[in-house]
Amino acid sequence: MQFNQFTKETSNDRLQTLWRVDVALLDENARLHAVSSHPFQWITDERANTVAQTKVETYMVPVLEDPEGVFRNDSTFMIDLLEERFPDRRAEPEDEADAFLAYLIEDFADEWLLWPFFMMRWRHEEDRKFNSQWIVYEYLRGDTTTPQFDGFATMWAARQTKLVRATCGEQEMFPLHDESLDALLKITERAFTSGMFLFGTRPSRAEFALYGILSQLILDHTPSAHLRQNFNFTYRWTTLMEDLSGREGAWQSLSADPERLKSSPVIDLLRLSAKYHLPLLRANRRAMDAGEKMLSFPIDDSTFTRRPAERHQGCLPALQDRYQSLSDDAKANLNSVLTDTGCLDYLA
Repeated sequence: MQFNQFTKETSNDRLQTLWRVDVALLDENARLHAVSSHPFQWITDERANTVAQTKVETYMVPVLEDPEGVFRNDSTFMIDLLEERFPDRRAEPEDEADAFLAYLIEDFADEWLLWPFFMMRWRHEEDRKFNSQWIVYEYLRGDTTTPQFDGFATMWAARQTKLVRATCGEQEMFPLHDESLDALLKITERAFTSGMFLFGTRPSRAEFALYGILSQLILDHTPSAHLRQNFNFTYRWTTLMEDLSGREGAWQSLSADPERLKSSPVIDLLRLSAKYHLPLLRANRRAMDAGEKMLSFPIDDSTFTRRPAERHQGCLPALQDRYQSLSDDAKANLNSVLTDTGCLDYLA
């Protein structure tokens, strides 16, 4: 994760502005947080791509422009900023330990679940055709009559398919992605049939991050059919999350009640983090530090391998810093479950 803050310009607009591209799922995380909580406008036309190319150091959408004309990107740090700026509509639970768990689940979604989604979007020919056409359709604002339409769609499909190998690994890795995604969907199907939220009756950054992934899966050809057939309530939860404006609710401390925490779906999400997400971050950091071209770590009886990525480098230290900054009381409430789920070894 990187916090990019570079360009300052004069602005008379007193709203937050989110410059976003429709095809970017992490836009949905930041967009939903902003729309649900704060005075806000978003812009999705070609100007957003120009902003991402010229106003921040690292090309990454979405880009948040504050009323003073400062541009920032990376959804996690943008949400941190909005949390500070609008404390009356926070998406971070009041309980310190719960807030850490929400942050950990958000990072799990952003840094691991991204890849099963990306693999599914571009794995099969029917998905490549379906997705590349709607992506170009959105980019061209509905104009399919342009002579370049078919060429753009073909080019985009080829580009993204090539990226799958770099970001998700070779085809031998695909079953591991499938398993992790289905494991998640089994958890969400149970979690969101007893209430929409994990930490009370209001949404946290954890749900926003999960929505960022699921909002794209329900659009795509193969995964949307899979969700409708096998995970119907998760599908419907995702559509309900689309608009949370005006929703009121209360935090209900989870970590302060050890028995309730241990029986909650949060524990299952932590187990997935310790199985896929945290080992990826550790293996990525070790590979990058050693200058190695491939990372690897065990998953059950298999070994996951793929190229390391710069985008993961700051994630594990950020999680460790957040854990170390917790009070002794918060750590006392968390350490048992973090140990039982396998997370503590990566955080302490």
